[in-house]
Amino acid sequence: MVRVLTHFPARQRVWDASLRLQVVRARSCDAWAAGQRRDVHVQVFGPDNLGLRDWLHDLCWDCSELTAVTSTQCQSVESFAPSHKLNQALVERGCRMTSFFDTSSGTEAMTEFLIAADGMPYHLAYGPIQLKVFDCERVVLEGPLVEGQRSLMLIRGQEAVNAAGQYLRAVRETAVRASELNTPDAELTSRQQVIAELLCEGCTDDQIAERIDLSVRSVRYEVARLLDVLQVRTRFAAGVRYARTKAELS
Repeated sequence: MVRVLTHFPARQRVWDASLRLQVVRARSCDAWAAGQRRDVHVQVFGPDNLGLRDWLHDLCWDCSELTAVTSTQCQSVESFAPSHKLNQALVERGCRMTSFFDTSSGTEAMTEFLIAADGMPYHLAYGPIQLKVFDCERVVLEGPLVEGQRSLMLIRGQEAVNAAGQYLRAVRETAVRASELNTPDAELTSRQQVIAELLCEGCTDDQIAERIDLSVRSVRYEVARLLDVLQVRTRFAAGVRYARTKAELS
C-alpha cells in the first residue's frame, strides 16, 4: 500500500489552513439557511449519486481551470472510472487541471490506478477536506444536510476563493506527482539508501548531515543525485518513491 508520508509539521499546516475554509463554509451554510443566497447555491442529492455526478460534470465542463482535493476512502476503480474519463476529456480540451488525492484511507487498487495514469495531473497528498475550485472564482464544498439529505454547496466570492487557496497551498506542500511513483526500479548506493530513509523521516539537510557525519554541502549534492536516480523532482517525492520500493520488496 502506498501512503503519502506526511510528517506532523506539514499535516498541521494543512489543518491550520483548513480552519479558515471551515469558517467560510459554516458562514455560507448559515447564510443559505437564512435565505441570503446570492453567493451560495446548495444542490441537494441525497442518495442520487448520478445526479451529483451530472451536476459536477456540467461545472467541470464549463471551466478552463480546475483544482480539486478528493478522498479515495469511498472510491473504487470502477466508481472512479467516469470521473477519470471526464478528467481525460478536460485535459485534452486544454483545461488547466490539478487533482490532489488523499489516499490515506483508500484501497491499494485505487492508489495504483492513480499512479499508472500517465499524463494525468494526479497527485497524492494529504487533504482532509474535499473541494473543487473552478476558474479561481467558485468553490464547491460539502453542503449542509437538508431534511437529512446530502448536499454540495457552490460558493462565490473572494473570501471563499482566498480560503480555498490558502488550504490548497498547504495541501500542495504534502503532494507528490502520482506518475513519479511509477518509474522503473533504481539501484541506490548504500549512502543513497540511508539518505532516502532519512528523507522518509522528514529530515532536513542539516539533520541528515549531522546523522551521517557529512557536510551540508555534501548532503545537498547526494540528495540531488538521489532525485536524479529516482527520476523525481522533489525530496518529498524521493522519500515516497523510496518507501514504495522498499514496501514492494518486503
